[in-house]
Amino acid sequence: MSAFDEMVRPSLARIGAAGDGYATDRDPYWGSGFFIAPGWLLTCAHVVGKGGAAVCRGASALRVTWQERTTEPAATDAWQERSGTGTAVLLAPRPEEPESLRDPWPFPDLALVRVDGADDVRCLWLGDREPGARAPLGLYGWSLQTGELGVRHGTGELAGSDARALLLGGSLPIGGLSGGPVLDLRHGSVVGVIKGRRREEGVAVPVTALHELLDRRDTSGVLRDVLRAHDRHHLRLLDDPSPYPNWTTLQATLPALAPPVSGITAELRARLYGHLAELPPPAGAGEIVHLVEQVKERVRGERLRSLVPRNVRTWREGAALLYGLRTLDEEGGGTLVDLDAVLLYAAEVVRRTVRERPGETDPALLRAFTEWLGAQAGRHRHWAVSGAIRGLLDGVDGRWPDGGANAAAGGAAGGVTGTGPGAGRTPTSTPVPAAAATTAAATAAPPAPVTVPPLVSGLQAPPAPVLPSTPEPPAPPDLPFVPDPRVAPEAHGVGTTTAEAVATGRTDVLVRVGASMYGGLHPWSVELVHDGLDVTPVASDDRGVPVGELAAVLRAPLGRALDLGDQGEHLAGLEVFLPRKLFDLPVDEWQLLPDRPGAPGDAGRDDEEDDDFVDERSMPLGMRRTVVIRDLRRNERPPSPEWRRRWRAVARGPLTHEPLHGRAPADGHAAMPRSGSRYPYYGTLTALDDTCVPVYCGPVASGEGQAAMRDALTAGHPVVLWRRDRHDHDECKDFHEQAAHVVGAARHADGLHEPVRELRIRLYDPDAAGAQGLRGKLALLYDPPDRPPRSAGTMRPPPLAAPDG
Repeated sequence: MSAFDEMVRPSLARIGAAGDGYATDRDPYWGSGFFIAPGWLLTCAHVVGKGGAAVCRGASALRVTWQERTTEPAATDAWQERSGTGTAVLLAPRPEEPESLRDPWPFPDLALVRVDGADDVRCLWLGDREPGARAPLGLYGWSLQTGELGVRHGTGELAGSDARALLLGGSLPIGGLSGGPVLDLRHGSVVGVIKGRRREEGVAVPVTALHELLDRRDTSGVLRDVLRAHDRHHLRLLDDPSPYPNWTTLQATLPALAPPVSGITAELRARLYGHLAELPPPAGAGEIVHLVEQVKERVRGERLRSLVPRNVRTWREGAALLYGLRTLDEEGGGTLVDLDAVLLYAAEVVRRTVRERPGETDPALLRAFTEWLGAQAGRHRHWAVSGAIRGLLDGVDGRWPDGGANAAAGGAAGGVTGTGPGAGRTPTSTPVPAAAATTAAATAAPPAPVTVPPLVSGLQAPPAPVLPSTPEPPAPPDLPFVPDPRVAPEAHGVGTTTAEAVATGRTDVLVRVGASMYGGLHPWSVELVHDGLDVTPVASDDRGVPVGELAAVLRAPLGRALDLGDQGEHLAGLEVFLPRKLFDLPVDEWQLLPDRPGAPGDAGRDDEEDDDFVDERSMPLGMRRTVVIRDLRRNERPPSPEWRRRWRAVARGPLTHEPLHGRAPADGHAAMPRSGSRYPYYGTLTALDDTCVPVYCGPVASGEGQAAMRDALTAGHPVVLWRRDRHDHDECKDFHEQAAHVVGAARHADGLHEPVRELRIRLYDPDAAGAQGLRGKLALLYDPPDRPPRSAGTMRPPPLAAPDG
């Protein structure tokens, strides 16, 4: 039996109908599963589904059987069976009706089962990132293929992916293995759950799909508890006197987790994850990804300007993005700096937790984490990294929940700002001089594994080493901020000032909807724009969808992109590039959840529970976020001189306003444009002052509104306000008055966003709006030139990563 086989076997289980618990060679089991935390079994939903609707609902029990090592020296077999009663707690997706059980079960096809009497079972190690190409794999499960019930093990490799599935080559899964683990033999971690097979390849669900369930209303709480228990379990085993090996000791022997591939030892990683598990979860993927990019910038001394979208939801996944990190050397290669990055990342997570979520962590556990990190900093070979970590931890011991003076001092000492929009992206941000550390790192022996004496709890901090009393070297001087040469000073982002747009590190979302193709289909794409400069694609569909389906189709990719863009106090703005015929599309009313909040399977919930539930994703986007329209066609060409000139003027202010059609506000709008001229409104619009915002009381996708909007764009106007819904002419005077109030309150273009959002909130309740004399559905064209620059799509070679990718 190989080392991997011996580690997997006590965690592997078979699942069947509840009975007397005695197994035979003809045991009618449904499939396999494996323990990921004490008392918690992960399997496929279709395995649990074989028990019927009552088992899926958790109303009926199932039987779980596993093996454990015997303690009797005279036993002929080193393994003995145990059984426990299981209850399905989570199914994804969970069938709403018994007749909706189907084969094949839709993705993610995962289930969590609570098993009584299994609190002392050994558990597998869940991978923290996706496996690399052609990764060697081990497949495990229970089988009756040979006529005898037993554990089956096969080897293969990752052949590729197909949509959400991992494709497996080599040994193919057989009946009974569904729900069993797929083990990455290179890293010693579970990367998938066996789902089934096709003619020439196996199919598995990536274990990262488990983290996606954290987004669901009905599963996030129990799943976070299970994942926390997983990390606590492996941390506790580090100090367990058991003679049997644990996953951390096995992983320490694997070449993929040792220098020169990584400077992070398996033990350090297990202790780090155990500490991170005690902290409140991140607010979203954006908080993790921005922090990872900030740390990369500090340890490398250079920033890769594109924000890479990552499907991460936990602090441990963020740390995993830094493994194998190297400096960006011009000659190629680069020196390993992942240990520096991970320790800085952990210190920043602790600091943000205390500043932004005081009181949510046990002070003793928080103090243990900070002392442990301080001990790692004391052992670090380079004073700059050690000093940066200590600076971030200065005052972080639970004694300053309001983020007072100690917090500010700690930020100054560490060279990193606090929280909020663009945290860590200030003009005086000082990168850790990783290049200075790389010379010593390249010649010295790898850092020795961190050995901590056995303690009562794995989360108790180890004693800090006794260091000679030597004065600290002076802190490196702050580096001056150098603006990006690719962007003009006035090309600032949505909702920011000019200086902020370049320095804050904010991320917003761009949606592009193309012109109608054959069959009335519109292609679309969703992108991230970082600092108003760099564009990263998130999702797209060149085949297109009908315009009436855009809101539903874009719901999932928009949710992911906005989650990545949200950071600290910054809510990502939404900029929607549209053909002019779609300018009246109600993009500000789009929602990230259907009208009835909740995940599939919530149909049985009563109205009182729904009223009690608050999920901002069910709100119209324009009530929470900046949502603006941009002209698709104009942005496909270099900006005209008029466009640039007028943008500089409205960005500076103060703003004025005039009717788009050039008539008195009370005149309303005409059904058709003026006759006798190809550009009937251009003369009036080009004569307006550069700071003027044209206002129109009516839709602009057809008729007079379309002609006037075309002439406004031709005249270079970057900002236009209009009412996108149809109405009676006698309401136009009121609309122009409320538009005048919005423009007056804004003073400059950037100031429009908050007054527009506040007015949308008031208009969203028609009865209250009518009582206040408010009219219409408000739309805003906010179209700065050079955002993003036309060269934003330029690609650069990727940085070298670890040898295993």
